[in-house]
Amino acid sequence: MTTIGHVFIPLDREHDGVVPRGEDRAHFESLPVPLALWQSFEECLSDHLSELSEGQIDRDEKFWFEAAHVNAMIAVVEAEAVAAAPELRDWLISLVAFARRAADRQVGVVFVIS
Repeated sequence: MTTIGHVFIPLDREHDGVVPRGEDRAHFESLPVPLALWQSFEECLSDHLSELSEGQIDRDEKFWFEAAHVNAMIAVVEAEAVAAAPELRDWLISLVAFARRAADRQVGVVFVIS
């Protein structure tokens, strides 16, 4: 699978709000963002998620959802997954499960797209 980036969540609150770099990545879980699904993700969700995120939802960008907005992000992604194409829906379901771990830890979610 070719990826365009990763979604990161910190393993603890100490690293919340940090964009992982180099050795700092050991303090984060990551979920790959498949290149083949990125355009569909943008078309389907960028308008809805832009209202909740910090940063630009676009290629070559970083954007994040603070801990207070993670549950709202999950709700938006779940709602869009229902009507999404099967391959996008599968990834969105993975993203929801991943983001729920962030909500449980009370930390944010960071997307790093390149």
